[in-house]
Amino acid sequence: MNRRPLSLQFPRVLILLVGLIFPLLVGACGDGSSGPLLSGVTSDAGQLDLSSGANQDSPANINYTIGQAARVSITLQAPDGQTYQLRHNESRSPGQYTLALPGVIDLQQNGLTQSRLLSNGSYRYQVQAAAQSGGEVQAASGSFVVKHSPAGTEPPQVEGLFASPAVISPNFDAREDSATLGWRTSQPATVTVSIAGPDDYNTQLTTLKNQPAQESKIVFNGLDPSGAPLPDGVYTYTVQASDAWGNVTRQASTVEIKGGGRPTAVIEQASIGPAQILQGNVITVTVRVRNTGKVVIRTQGPDSGYMYNFNQTYSSIENGKYTDSAGFWRIGVDYESNSGGGPSRYPFRWGFGHDLQPGEAVDITGLIKVDRPEEKLNFYVGLIQEQISLPQDHIQVTQVKINY
Repeated sequence: MNRRPLSLQFPRVLILLVGLIFPLLVGACGDGSSGPLLSGVTSDAGQLDLSSGANQDSPANINYTIGQAARVSITLQAPDGQTYQLRHNESRSPGQYTLALPGVIDLQQNGLTQSRLLSNGSYRYQVQAAAQSGGEVQAASGSFVVKHSPAGTEPPQVEGLFASPAVISPNFDAREDSATLGWRTSQPATVTVSIAGPDDYNTQLTTLKNQPAQESKIVFNGLDPSGAPLPDGVYTYTVQASDAWGNVTRQASTVEIKGGGRPTAVIEQASIGPAQILQGNVITVTVRVRNTGKVVIRTQGPDSGYMYNFNQTYSSIENGKYTDSAGFWRIGVDYESNSGGGPSRYPFRWGFGHDLQPGEAVDITGLIKVDRPEEKLNFYVGLIQEQISLPQDHIQVTQVKINY
């Protein structure tokens, strides 16, 4: 039998072994889970100059390296011995990390985050890593010095929050449709007011820059950006005051929306007659109105059956008792030769007798004594929401001939 010398076979065996072992070696070297749990923690982060307030350009940087999947906590001890939690049990995969400290720390008070500028002195921090498997825990510490801090200046305070009224119904009836949100600041500050509520609603209402220490207020109308009423529910508004150094104070309170919605109604039928009368006789207007919305429609008199003389208007009868009130609904009658225009439109108006519930319909009858020397007049009907809109205008135009 012919055999090759061992020296000729050996290179092939070696290549085979290397091919089998090399991937395992590479995999082991590339697996971060085999590195130290915690390493490379900065022992001296230097000095942090806060002469201009929070220093975003040159913060104190705490560097550290995680070699295995871990949960990291970082604490900071102030010169007075008070300890602040900067990170708590946060998940970290293997890699290098930097925590930048611009000189402002966040505190939790009244369930809200308050930001405060650090005072002068030496600060000590500790980084702790707990392995997500195996139970190993490692920690390392370091320090930095804060200088030139104006932290002795009292941070702005936000006090005296109120909502008036505390419950609003944005349904366009001009009654408690909006709330005044008020507060008081103790120091000059930039003030931001935001509000959050049901269905993940969250929006900024206003930002007031460089406000002095004073009482302030804004109006919350309960409407979304498109002008539609927001859903019913409790809304939390937050007033945030920020000074020039980086201190931020937040306070919050609530306002409730109840019975909100856009009112809608429609004239289902209308008639004016008779078509021919003697001067001084009466025409009769009959109208059926239905509440087609989801909120109650408010109304005011005069009620069905009231008779106007031609020289009267809704604002002149009963010593001005029925002057238009914002948000109330009535039906009205006008005529095409009426030159008053504007507020003088629809001089003859009648209410529904009672507030209309959603889906409810009502029949209204109006009487007008036509004691005017005209050959003919073209009358028409409209649906009016006082001082707000004319949902229906110039309906059922009817010519009435007048003999005299």
